[in-house]
Amino acid sequence: MTDIPIIEAEIEPIKPDTVLYLCDRKACDNCSYPLCNHTTDISHAFNFEKGLGGGYWEKEKRDLHD
Repeated sequence: MTDIPIIEAEIEPIKPDTVLYLCDRKACDNCSYPLCNHTTDISHAFNFEKGLGGGYWEKEKRDLHD
């Protein structure tokens, strides 16, 4: 594994009460995984899916590997 330098000037500060989700790696055109592996966009959250009424539901552990 290669170490990727983190340049703090390029990282946006996170506001208080911001919710970060593990990313599905489809949110950005140029994904920078593993430097970035989170998103604030729940529609790109790895372990959430759109469900009843258009709301997002967290997948249960047994469903994550389906």
